[in-house]
Amino acid sequence: MKVIILLAGYGTRMRPHTWSRPKALMKVAGNTVIGHLLDEMQDVLTEEVIFVVGYRGEQIREWIDHHYPHLKTHYVFQETALGQAHAVYLCRSFLEDESDVVVAFGDGVVRANYADFAATAGDDADAVFTTKTIDDPRPFGVTVKDEAGYVTQFIEKPDTTDNKECAVGINWFRSSRYLLTALETIIKENRQTKGEFYMADAYEVMLENNAKIRTMPVEYWLDAGKPGHILDSNRQLLGHGTGVTPNALERGYGEAFTVIPPVFIHESADIEASVIGPYTHIDANVTIRGSVIRNSIIDPGASVEDCVLDQALIGEQATVKGHSAGMFVGDKSTIDLA
Repeated sequence: MKVIILLAGYGTRMRPHTWSRPKALMKVAGNTVIGHLLDEMQDVLTEEVIFVVGYRGEQIREWIDHHYPHLKTHYVFQETALGQAHAVYLCRSFLEDESDVVVAFGDGVVRANYADFAATAGDDADAVFTTKTIDDPRPFGVTVKDEAGYVTQFIEKPDTTDNKECAVGINWFRSSRYLLTALETIIKENRQTKGEFYMADAYEVMLENNAKIRTMPVEYWLDAGKPGHILDSNRQLLGHGTGVTPNALERGYGEAFTVIPPVFIHESADIEASVIGPYTHIDANVTIRGSVIRNSIIDPGASVEDCVLDQALIGEQATVKGHSAGMFVGDKSTIDLA
């Protein structure tokens, strides 16, 4: 099984943090967004893993090659942002056989039983799409199914809440070549939505060709597309025990600061006379003095002094002094409100 992971987006909704790094490398709950996703998908990362990268793509390659050297990786560069389907189409040299393939959007963390794809497909399904039922699916894409449980339609950003089963963006295809044929069709016929080639249009081609598509529910789906979303993902991951520092309470006792679990505190962080947590990520070489920090992410090398921070996202090597608030501070910034 091959896996294609799409990481070429600019991450405009995460600025200013994504001016200096790609969204996939945003820190959350003791890891990065892409690191959490790779850990969740480890059961299917057994053969080739193809990463489609764009803006700051060299950072993604360096990070993955360093932290996941056991993976057999390839990197494809999407020079122009022409859409998801175009990104997968750029991987066509890996899609010319009959082996199965998983295509994953890399802008979130999804926990699912990935090893169950083939079993869910059974003997007849051509594809299996991961889904999550949510109350308001309008910002996302949804599936419509018949009484037998097969997908009959995909609706991108529906106007109503009639269909609440959202397509999460991690999908299995029995035949790489079959997927490639659908992609070639929309590229050749120039089927675009708002100036981009969407995977939903390729799925519609598959349905036009009588493909049978089933769905598989996920345990959780955490979006990392906006600052508020990544803070919520941090809270939920730490709440599930993912990334939690096991000896944080003991360390706090020994170093005279207070910990309210769950938290992640990097071993190199320097903390004095402060309260950390709950749901807080403190990264490498962070310095904290006389502060209360909860529901926040403090990136590597940042410094926080005399602050009360809640729902804060403080970038790499940023300095924040003397303020009580929630804030999003970009990398290498200085905020002094004492």
